[in-house]
Amino acid sequence: MDITAEIGSRIRHHRRERKLSQEKLAEKSGLHPSYIGQLERGEKKPTIDSLYKITKGMDLSVSDFLKDLEIVDGDPENFAVKSYLLIEQEQASDQRRLYEIIKRIIEFKGK
Repeated sequence: MDITAEIGSRIRHHRRERKLSQEKLAEKSGLHPSYIGQLERGEKKPTIDSLYKITKGMDLSVSDFLKDLEIVDGDPENFAVKSYLLIEQEQASDQRRLYEIIKRIIEFKGK
């Protein structure tokens, strides 16, 4: 996953986790709602200033927001961590479904 898409995915994850709409996050961060959407879709690269405003709008530190980013982008073979980070961003019910799917694939492969 490229860095722009990863940042967008993290914005979406943290926004949803806080039950904020794109419009509400835009209001809290002083940015335009369409810009938030473009960031989440990986269409735009955030500036440091806008990233700071977005994380502040979500009551999140920039360092917490960027935590483990090196792991995702650093080792192209680190699929376990990449998988975890992808699944972690989903809602709990979806996480459970994804876990069951992965478990069944591994069980099937072992037969």
